[in-house]
Amino acid sequence: MHTKNILFWQPRTDFLKKIVAFPFGRILLIILNYLIWVFFIYISYLLIKFDFKIFWQLLFATLLAEIVERIIKKKVFWRRPMFIRHDETPSGLVDKWYQSGAFPSGHTIKTLFFLLFLIQYPVFSLPLFLGIVVPLLSFRVLVGFHYPIDILGGALIGIIIWYFCHSIYLNTFLNPYLQQLFNTVFLIHS
Repeated sequence: MHTKNILFWQPRTDFLKKIVAFPFGRILLIILNYLIWVFFIYISYLLIKFDFKIFWQLLFATLLAEIVERIIKKKVFWRRPMFIRHDETPSGLVDKWYQSGAFPSGHTIKTLFFLLFLIQYPVFSLPLFLGIVVPLLSFRVLVGFHYPIDILGGALIGIIIWYFCHSIYLNTFLNPYLQQLFNTVFLIHS
């Protein structure tokens, strides 16, 4: 198999059409698409609770990830595989997000920098983390939201973002107020 065939691999079966054809398929698709964000919020909570200085690292990593992803996706290096197969964005997903280019995978960018933060600050089981995110990322390739090259590009960008953000710490007058707000929102007693 040629490198191009591997990097742009897609299953022969249109799993997206098969899934949305089931009565609860579209709902399952939406849940699997957004579940990772709920999981990342939980991981963020654990990291910040462990050490508040991580707040700034996560904030800058997330902002940088969003900016880089949006800039690169505007170039539309290639369309998402689902559109090559003439599928439509399933209702319940934000169509505008899917109309941009496929490269890089934003889910993967965040997955990689969160993975590296968890290696840096072990507040959650790495095997469990991988057991949750790897199937979700694989699912996105199988249904035609991404090619494998989008996942690889997202992984590389996630590593670079973590590298630039993993040691940021801003000792500002805001820190005590932000930490108090965090503790209040999550009912943490100091």
